[in-house]
Amino acid sequence: MSLHSTEEHRLGSAFQAWAGFERGVSIKAVEVTIHNFRSICDATISLADYGILVGVNNAGKTTVIDAIRAFYGKGVKFEKSRDFPYKGAEDAEAWVEIEFRPSAEELVTLKDEYRSGNQTFRVRNYLCSDQKDKEGKERSGPYAYLDGTLSDERFYGFKNVGQGKFGEIIYIPAVSKIDEHTKLTGPSALRELVNSVLSKVMAQSGAYQTLSESFAQFEGAIKTEATTDGHSLQSIETDISKELKDWGAGFKFNIKPVGIDDIIKGLVNHEILDESLDRTQPISAYGQGFQRSVIYTLIRVAAKYSAKIKLPKKKEFAPELTWILFEEPEAFLHPTQVSSLNSDLRALAESSVSQVLLSTHNPQFATHSIRDITAICRLQRESCRTKSYQISNQELDAVLAVNQHDAQSWAASGMQIDADDLLIDMEAVKYALWLDQKRSAAFFSEKVLLVEGPTESALLSYMFDQGLLPICKDVFILDTIGKYNIHRFMRLFHAFGIRHYVLYDSDDGRHAPVDATIQKASNPFTGGIDTFPKDLESYIGIAPAARSHRKPQHVMLQVATSDVDLTPLASKISILISQ
Repeated sequence: MSLHSTEEHRLGSAFQAWAGFERGVSIKAVEVTIHNFRSICDATISLADYGILVGVNNAGKTTVIDAIRAFYGKGVKFEKSRDFPYKGAEDAEAWVEIEFRPSAEELVTLKDEYRSGNQTFRVRNYLCSDQKDKEGKERSGPYAYLDGTLSDERFYGFKNVGQGKFGEIIYIPAVSKIDEHTKLTGPSALRELVNSVLSKVMAQSGAYQTLSESFAQFEGAIKTEATTDGHSLQSIETDISKELKDWGAGFKFNIKPVGIDDIIKGLVNHEILDESLDRTQPISAYGQGFQRSVIYTLIRVAAKYSAKIKLPKKKEFAPELTWILFEEPEAFLHPTQVSSLNSDLRALAESSVSQVLLSTHNPQFATHSIRDITAICRLQRESCRTKSYQISNQELDAVLAVNQHDAQSWAASGMQIDADDLLIDMEAVKYALWLDQKRSAAFFSEKVLLVEGPTESALLSYMFDQGLLPICKDVFILDTIGKYNIHRFMRLFHAFGIRHYVLYDSDDGRHAPVDATIQKASNPFTGGIDTFPKDLESYIGIAPAARSHRKPQHVMLQVATSDVDLTPLASKISILISQ
């Protein structure tokens, strides 16, 4: 299923844009700044075509999505008693500011004074303010940036944002009623999908043309047909017109032919055929997993019905964007379904008129190319306030470069380093390999304990299950595939504000350059670093494995069958994590 096209597409509705209809005349949101909205006093988040909000429960993911909804005036109306921060606000204003990047075709229709130096435009929507604008009124609604500076001028003079200048948003909560997405009597995903098909069919349908002509004949006939007492629509027209004659006016009934909306609203319905029962069932009779799958199916199917109709060039600035705000898309889905949905949403986000921002607790959505890691925004609650952490492309490049320099310094010290490990591209490859679904869980954790490998990970998990490490209740234990990689995770976690701790083998100082690199990688989010003087086996008093690749099962077997005292290790870890 391809969502790419060089043609311009006609977008008849928000969902048509959502379904992947491209026309080349569009905008994308590139940054959102939130000021004094709930737990967020100040946060600036870079936005990608496919953006991901991660963090522990109550970190502020819904707050970000609701702030965007408040900007658009869709579903969230700001109430100061509820939405203004209880703590931390330094002024009395609350606003949401979004920077958009129009397509080249759309940019020429944007007012020159609204354009920034990087071909974007920025709008601040005031939710509440004690400041006055040039009209002497409290600031409210969208205000424009002129030549890069916030002005007292409303964006295109509008008092609200519902003027079609920022596209549309589609909000899908973690739990929603299926009727909201399948009703045909009002706006819904299914209604717009059916509408997109019928609008094309009816434009060239001989059957619909015949129906329209029949209605014209019907109008002429039905108006003259009378009841048994002589009343008809024509007689009503005549009587009312007589009364209005002195005013120089008349009255007339018109019977409209059946239009697309009339057919969809009144003549079309839908039902689910249960093949096992061989009967139809209402969608509400099925579980939440199936109902959510129906919603996702609408996303996939809609992409097959894009109308490839060229639009004439326009002079008015009215760009297309359908921004999908999706909370916990993994809800009620099996792992394979989550993977499929992730791929579908990524494909939709590649459309020139679609964008996706989702909040999730599932590491599968955060597992992708290292270059896409800049699309992840990690939210962290700190002293009742939400803070956001991201890594920019420039910061990522700097991390890769520093890591490469470390490898070069190891080689210079006499350590044996493969030639490929001295390439900066290899640094990116390593991150991409290591940030699999399991390790990506670190983005969702408050604390992470970095250990060398699967032996430490398995043993510490066992100790936690046995009640020996209660302090590790909210700690994710991450296997770094060897201490040669610990510094790489430390630097990445620094960018994402992830509190982390480090425990590794000193190996009697045989790898001093590596040990020095780990110490040098310590940063404000490094809670503590500790080592085993030699290795884990020596510390807990067991003999090493005969072959290194058997170390995990060897250690676990010794712990299970021998009288190994794990109390010193538990104490060591507890002291480390307590820092």
